[in-house]
Amino acid sequence: MVDILMRCCILFSVNLAMGLSLLTPSSPPVRHGYHFNTRASSLLAATTTATSTETSTIRPDLAEQLGNEPETKYMVNEDDRLSSSSFPIPPDQLILLAKAFTAAQANGESAPWFADDFRFVAPVVGPFGKDEFVDSLSSFDLQTAFTNLNSNFHHWRVCPFENNRVYYSVKYTGENDGLVMGRPATYKTVESPVQAQSITFNERGEVTKFTIGYVLDKETGNTGGLGGIFGLFYAIGYGLPFPEAQPYEPSLIYGTAMKSNKLFQDIFKANPNAKKSFQKLITTIGGKDE
Repeated sequence: MVDILMRCCILFSVNLAMGLSLLTPSSPPVRHGYHFNTRASSLLAATTTATSTETSTIRPDLAEQLGNEPETKYMVNEDDRLSSSSFPIPPDQLILLAKAFTAAQANGESAPWFADDFRFVAPVVGPFGKDEFVDSLSSFDLQTAFTNLNSNFHHWRVCPFENNRVYYSVKYTGENDGLVMGRPATYKTVESPVQAQSITFNERGEVTKFTIGYVLDKETGNTGGLGGIFGLFYAIGYGLPFPEAQPYEPSLIYGTAMKSNKLFQDIFKANPNAKKSFQKLITTIGGKDE
């Protein structure tokens, strides 16, 4: 049984890195960020409101708010941060590198990309070093189980806080039309939630960190809110036999608190001191000793 569980954990290290299949990365024009200055945004909103009020489906009182933005101190000017970056590889080239690395993964040729200090990190797996991750790549061929798996890559962007890191999104779709670890195909389809992934580079263009499987909305798709290979297996009825590979279930304490949330809030509103005492108690119990 231990061997089976260890194998499952290793398989997840491959996660959907093994299934970045079928889609050759394209190179559309790159936007470094999504920031618009307040003046331009307000002008655009005013123009849009003036020309499309009659056809807009936006509720009128909400349409009047178009052009309003958070205060400047709460906004990040991505273009400014990226243009002042000291990292020697410019954003456009970083995104091209990220796409090329992803293409190499799909072709099983990613090993030369890894730096000596490479780390693989997923929500519940890792960090794994270079050798451990490379070895795990040969343990399971996801393309055998999903010959038509589509990664639906989108939203490639350079992080404004870590200027050597490229974030992108995936949404896996496909059908289990092949053997799964020796078990027969189920011919069930998979639609994963959108997941965030990232690739971090050093100055030589080598990959120092690869992260995958971070679900953005657990209510979407048919994987039980799970990312990576855990989600794929669950969607086709082959969920792995441990909690991390099953849909999230709250603990007894937290689940009870959530079910009784309205009652707790009513009590706290009537008794502010009870709220303070309760918060102090739970942070004391759950706190980490330094």
